[in-house]
Amino acid sequence: MTLRSFQTKMLLWTWGLLLLALAVAFFYSTRVMSREYVRETEERSLRELDSLAWLLESHGPFAREGELDVWMTDLGERLGVRVTYVTGGRVLADSEVPYARIGEMEDHASRPEIVQALESGRGVNIRRSATLNKDMLYVAGKVSGLSGVPDGVVRLAVPFSRVAERIHALRLDFLWIFLGALGAAALTGALLSRNMARSVREFSELARDIGAGGYDKRIRVTPGSEFKPLADSINGMARSIEHHITTIEEQKGRLQAVFDGMCDGVMVLNAEGRIEAFNGALDSMFNLPESALGRTPIEVTRRFEVQDLADSILGGDLPHASAEIDLMDQRTVEVAAVPYFDHQNERKMVLVFHDISALKRSERGLKDFVANASHQLRTPLTSIKGYAETLVDTPPADSDVGREFLETILKNADHMDKVISSMLALAKSEEMGRRLTLSPVSARETLDRALADLAPWAGERGISFGLRVPEGTITVMAEPDGLLHVFHNLMNNAVKYSPDNGVIQINAEDDGESVVFCVEDQGPGISREHSTKVFERFYRVDGNTIDGSGSAGLGLAICRRIVRNFDGDIWHDGYGEDTRGARFCFRLNAPTPDRNL
Repeated sequence: MTLRSFQTKMLLWTWGLLLLALAVAFFYSTRVMSREYVRETEERSLRELDSLAWLLESHGPFAREGELDVWMTDLGERLGVRVTYVTGGRVLADSEVPYARIGEMEDHASRPEIVQALESGRGVNIRRSATLNKDMLYVAGKVSGLSGVPDGVVRLAVPFSRVAERIHALRLDFLWIFLGALGAAALTGALLSRNMARSVREFSELARDIGAGGYDKRIRVTPGSEFKPLADSINGMARSIEHHITTIEEQKGRLQAVFDGMCDGVMVLNAEGRIEAFNGALDSMFNLPESALGRTPIEVTRRFEVQDLADSILGGDLPHASAEIDLMDQRTVEVAAVPYFDHQNERKMVLVFHDISALKRSERGLKDFVANASHQLRTPLTSIKGYAETLVDTPPADSDVGREFLETILKNADHMDKVISSMLALAKSEEMGRRLTLSPVSARETLDRALADLAPWAGERGISFGLRVPEGTITVMAEPDGLLHVFHNLMNNAVKYSPDNGVIQINAEDDGESVVFCVEDQGPGISREHSTKVFERFYRVDGNTIDGSGSAGLGLAICRRIVRNFDGDIWHDGYGEDTRGARFCFRLNAPTPDRNL
């Protein structure tokens, strides 16, 4: 439709310009020819007027005015013109009017040609004759010295219709020439515009294909064509665009993969401080709404710190800025803001949200670990040093007192050994979690080994074990030594805190996907406020640094790390406060075909 319109416009403009040129030439030529023909007719009529005047002057005397009228009537018929003789404005003779009616004719003194003839000897005028009711060319000349006739003006009147007919025929000839030239030009213009439109159509189709992604399209033109330089330029442009677009798409795909695969959240703000883009990590971090694009950061994150950070960058010339934000789910995020300028030199910004919760927890854990470890080691070390100095400086005379001092020193040394051993075990379990390969392990065999190891100690206090486990083999995804350590620790705590002659219940439930093990004792129990803290390092419910068993407060922390290394979970499952006893449970995955691979 566009090309057809272009072709039509081109033809119309060509025809219009040609029509204007031919019209100017037509009207100019016909006007000049008409003016020349009129002038020629005037000159011929003046020559005839001179001949007529000569005939009148050479004619013999006229006996009367009627004789003059007869002579002029006869002469007018021979010449084919109207001849009139006027003296003093009165018509004496007229070749077209009967002599009897000459007296009825108007006074001709005011006729333009008569006035000019009286003034300069000759007069010419073209007007419509009231007597004959048609256009006439009048030429008049002053005549004097006639015999029998007073001096006056002789006038010839040539019908202007002859001149008009000649001019009309001339214009008709020019019109046919004009139409023929216009038709030939239109045909030539149509052929030329058709070829040009075909070339333009090819250019238009190439541009449309490039816009639609067909960067491999090219224009093919014959050598020597007037459009060949343009076609070569467009083909070169298409090759350049194809190369650049390929590079851009490859880089875009690479950047999009990096953008979507980043663990850090990313938010891009436009010059107005509204969101242009964000990745999935940021969505999972703040649970962004679907309508997040086009909104401000505070609307979607509900954190004024982010908005303040964005405003400080967009409103100033800071090269970058950062801030730490504590989220509602106890996570800590470090937000880094960096401005940049787009292709229109508008200042925009990228916000990167880096989750530093693990780092903060590690820092806090390290501080707590150092503080607790120093506290756990300082007290027994102080006791050892005090008793040792007493033995060196003032040895007791009583050997029993000395033995009691040595036993205290040994007890504190054992506690320090347990603390250091537990710390090494915890570090080992954390390191193993990074490179541990799980395999199916018989939980029943491991449980039986743990029972056999603890049975002598429990038997000394009359404590018995009750088992409620599924029949047959119980298999979980774990590592044998780690699973045995978990059973040992939970059962050891149960024996330690159970009253004499108490019962420790051990349960196991298999739902096909996982197995839950629970160890339940009849001891003092754990209140709700300590329910989750007991798995922290060096945490003790009773607050004592050293108890009768020399506990270091790392056993449950080690159990939690081992269970998590096995992709499981461990928790305190109630009791305590009004109900005595504590119950600890942990869950491990059951073997499946994909887990066995």
